[in-house]
Amino acid sequence: MSVEGANASATTELDKVNEEVKAQALLPGWAPRPGGPSMWPEPRPDLLPGSWSYANARELLARSAPLLTMEQTERRNVILVNEAEGNHYPTLRTHVLAYQMILPGEHARTHRHSPHAGRLIIEADPGTYTVVDGKKVPMHSGDVVLTPGGSWHGHGHDGETPAFWLDFLDVPLVQLLHPMFFEPFPDEWQAPDPDAGDPSGLIFAWSETEPRLAAARPDADGTHGARVRLGDPALPTIGLYMERLTAGASTVPLRTTANRELCIVHGEGVTTIGDKEYPWTTGDVLAIPAWTFAAHRVSDDATFFEMTDEPLMSYCGYLRRELRS
Repeated sequence: MSVEGANASATTELDKVNEEVKAQALLPGWAPRPGGPSMWPEPRPDLLPGSWSYANARELLARSAPLLTMEQTERRNVILVNEAEGNHYPTLRTHVLAYQMILPGEHARTHRHSPHAGRLIIEADPGTYTVVDGKKVPMHSGDVVLTPGGSWHGHGHDGETPAFWLDFLDVPLVQLLHPMFFEPFPDEWQAPDPDAGDPSGLIFAWSETEPRLAAARPDADGTHGARVRLGDPALPTIGLYMERLTAGASTVPLRTTANRELCIVHGEGVTTIGDKEYPWTTGDVLAIPAWTFAAHRVSDDATFFEMTDEPLMSYCGYLRRELRS
């Protein structure tokens, strides 16, 4: 048999083997794979950079309020959905964010779930609170409140004006890994229990965070302004930071394998994410996918609240960062 004939015979036999391998629910590792290779030279996020206007979301929530009672919905919120084609829920790969509103006199009923969660309070007058496992946690603008996975939590409002905040949860991560549980409270509302204990471990009060920011200094490499971490970390899968930049400041472009979302506590400026500029003001949210360069230019003194899956990436040994030279 000629060399050409031998090669053709071997090819034909290999094709038969490949088909038999697939018939056994196996994948021939030597053959081209559906969807391309399983590993690639560097991260290639499939969700997009993005931004959301708090003013727009606030108006829509306010318009919904007369039309939608808390008896009709689990939460009165609008979800920040990444606009990547085919995506229907996550804000970034491991997190979902939502703006939420509660009116004076309302209760958002109590439930618990596997995902870890928290909220940045954007607008709230005295009388707005969360109840976590019976502990009453007062909420004021700039506060960050935690509801660790498995904790009963509901919200109440004894004040006079509507309250707004930004929720953040690791729901997409839990959906991916599958340990999802959700349970409504038996009586719908868990009232505060004076004997439930100290709620201080569930809140980073702005009154305590602001002095820490005032004493902090910008990073020497220029990637961040004055920055403080909340918790160590605050939640197992979600790291939280507050960062301050003064008017006229700019940062060095940075990318990291962690996904990051920023909410503007106050201030104005522009953030470049990838090759696009996103102007922002108080309450707006920015989404920075993993391994995407981002840098800020501040026109007015600004404070950012950052949510990131950095603790998860660090624990798994996946965390990596790079500055643009």
